[in-house]
Amino acid sequence: MIRNYQQLLAYGVAIGSSAIALLLSLWLEPFISLTIGAFFYIAIIVSTWYGGFRPGIVTVVLSTLAIDYLFMLPRYEFWINQPQKLLRLSIFLLVALVINLVTSNLQHSRQKIKQLSQKLAQENAEQLRITLDERKQVQGTVQQQFEQQRLVMEMTQRIRRSLNLQDILQTTVDEVRQFLECDRVTIFQFYPGWGGTIVVESVVPEWMALLPLQIHDPCIGEENVEPFKQGLVTAKTDIYTAGISPCHVEFLESLQVRANLVVPVSLGDELWGLLAAHQCAAPREWQSSEIALLRQLGAQVSIAIQQAALFEQVHTELTERKQAEIALQQLNAELEQRVQERTAQLTETNDRLRKTVIEQQQTQLTLLEQAHQLELQAIITRNMAEGICLVRADNGVIVYANPKFEQMFGYDSGELNGQHVSIVNYASESLTAENVNQAIVSAVLQNSEATYQVQNVKKDGTPFWCSATTSVLRHPDYGDVLVAVHQDITLAKGIEDALRQSEEKFRQLAENIQAVFWIKDICNQQVLYVSNAYETIWQRSCESLYHNYSNWLDAIHPEDRQRVEIEFIEKFRTGQYDKKYRIIRPDGSIRWIRDRAFPIKNELGKLVRIAGIAEDITELQQIDLIKNEFIGIVSHELRTPLTAIRAALGLLQTGIYDKKPDKFKRMIEIAAIDSDRLVRLVNDILDLERLESDRTVLEKTICKAADLIQQAVAGVQAIANQQNITFKIHPSNAQVWAAADAIVQTLTNLLGNAIKFSPADSTITLSVQQQTDRVLFQITDQGRGIPAEKLEAIFGRFQQVDVSDSRTKGGTGLGLAICRSIINQHGGQIWAESTVSVGSTFFFTLPLPPEEIK
Repeated sequence: MIRNYQQLLAYGVAIGSSAIALLLSLWLEPFISLTIGAFFYIAIIVSTWYGGFRPGIVTVVLSTLAIDYLFMLPRYEFWINQPQKLLRLSIFLLVALVINLVTSNLQHSRQKIKQLSQKLAQENAEQLRITLDERKQVQGTVQQQFEQQRLVMEMTQRIRRSLNLQDILQTTVDEVRQFLECDRVTIFQFYPGWGGTIVVESVVPEWMALLPLQIHDPCIGEENVEPFKQGLVTAKTDIYTAGISPCHVEFLESLQVRANLVVPVSLGDELWGLLAAHQCAAPREWQSSEIALLRQLGAQVSIAIQQAALFEQVHTELTERKQAEIALQQLNAELEQRVQERTAQLTETNDRLRKTVIEQQQTQLTLLEQAHQLELQAIITRNMAEGICLVRADNGVIVYANPKFEQMFGYDSGELNGQHVSIVNYASESLTAENVNQAIVSAVLQNSEATYQVQNVKKDGTPFWCSATTSVLRHPDYGDVLVAVHQDITLAKGIEDALRQSEEKFRQLAENIQAVFWIKDICNQQVLYVSNAYETIWQRSCESLYHNYSNWLDAIHPEDRQRVEIEFIEKFRTGQYDKKYRIIRPDGSIRWIRDRAFPIKNELGKLVRIAGIAEDITELQQIDLIKNEFIGIVSHELRTPLTAIRAALGLLQTGIYDKKPDKFKRMIEIAAIDSDRLVRLVNDILDLERLESDRTVLEKTICKAADLIQQAVAGVQAIANQQNITFKIHPSNAQVWAAADAIVQTLTNLLGNAIKFSPADSTITLSVQQQTDRVLFQITDQGRGIPAEKLEAIFGRFQQVDVSDSRTKGGTGLGLAICRSIINQHGGQIWAESTVSVGSTFFFTLPLPPEEIK
């Protein structure tokens, strides 16, 4: 219905425009009798532009009938009986049909351009949507990896900060369940016989809690547990399709498990338990990143358990030592009391022999005290948790080692007595066992006591670390004796080394990336860490940022500062941030920064810190700007010849030059000239891109400068002859290290420009001058010259001294850019000097052959 209405409206416009043209012609007939068809031509254009070819034909027919009937003699009749009348009507009809055809073609072209524009806009929108979707996916993956590393890092920090194993494990299962968004996470500890209990658990309220359930799976035996000892990780998407035994399926059903992910928790070579994630509601496909995360957390749980066990062992040993000290004090107190009582009894019984008895009793009491003390010391020494040995200070011979010391070093009872102490010291390539012993003896004798860590060696050759405290005592039989108390700290040393290596890896990662990694505390608004890249990019010290966080904002460009401050406030509220801004460095240079921030929350979900990465994207910004400028220039340069080609071919398509061969040939020439210009433009662009992207390998050899100049002159001699331009070449024997074809192309471009802008009957001068480490080429013309402000700009892409040169002289504006790229790849320089209305000289340098430089 709407289409029929539009067609009727188009024909209505045709009839109406014809009627208006008729009325205007009748009204103005006395004034325009010779151009009476002008208004009808306008009516034909209007009706054709609005409705198309067919409504235009209607207007042509109506206009022809109106002119025949009302304006040509004899009037008021349609019969054509005069040749003049027939000729005039034929001319009008021919012109009207041409106008109708041209107008309809223009209207059709306008519609096609509109449709192509709409289609291009739709394709651009679709590509933008796809790019945004891919970027969101990448950001999601990066965020997930960051959360995984944050979880592992927080657990590592908890292990370092806390010795409460129960709190560490409970926080771990809570955070793992929240991160994986599963229904239950448990840590299971094995008992002998492969039964066990749930140690900690995190479960959503709608599912059954297993803590503190004692679990014994009848389907689990030694053959099922052995793979877990080897580090097996099981990920069951659905227990009903996982291929496990019916007995095990029934057991898992009783625990409301539909899908599970299980990793082992080991202590050394022994399997301590399992870390398991359960999906109760439905099957679940476990991702590789989730499996890797649980494996990392299983290793951290193992470290936490080992650390807690070590702490418990140390605590127990300290308790036993305190109890032994209290018992020794009580025995000493009882002995003193008994001595005092015995002394009083003897004094009362025999006053006459008091002096003699007292002396004898004192001697006996002294011997008794020494015997008791030695006996107690021997008992304490034999039963202490630390290893103790006595070494003579004069010759280093072991005179006594308690059972713990012998057990620690792997010797039988009494086997160490009489051996030199260096037998237990570990020797390396740079340090002998005797050197280690001499260093310990010197430190102890100098300070009377020394506490140190030393690497010892067992009887079987196994090295291990000990914490030792050594002091000097006077022995009645051996003189000065070194009493050394040793405690095995190999496990603690391993944990300390692992933590140190982990911290070192983090520090190296943060300090070796190009971007600035920073961490800020929300509570006190203080920077906790900033990597060394800050000093490189900001050119300010990290120390100043630690003391005053506002230094970060002070460096921001004044035009961006207010916006960034507002966005920083939002960042402190949500922890999320991804913005670009500029900074001003102390030397006045301006750099573009992309700053991204991520939240760090505590176990309660409260934002406590913000970590971020700030990157210097100045080069990327410049590349985007250059790319946009290049696209704009190239699109303009391509559109100009294409428009001329399209116009010429369009005129030929209309057929108006079919009977005018000269003009027809001229249109063909225009199209051919612009096609050649388009080909040259594309070739120059491709040559320039290959040079600047290093895809063109320049094979350099020793070349004679005179040969290069002769080849270039021969290539442009025919063009120069057309304007009667001559070349004046100064002879030279200089040699250069260059790619011959590339340098000939450079010389050809420079000579072509010189010929193009030189007047007829002028001279172009070429000279070569050998300098200390290079060769200087000069090309001088007598052309119109180059303004001083454009001497550098002309070496850019699509640059012309005059914008009309590309039309009148035929260049693409890329020749000098190609020349500069070629010379730069040779390690030389190119520049120009000019005087307006006098001429220009182009210079470039090339290196000498390597043997001449030497």
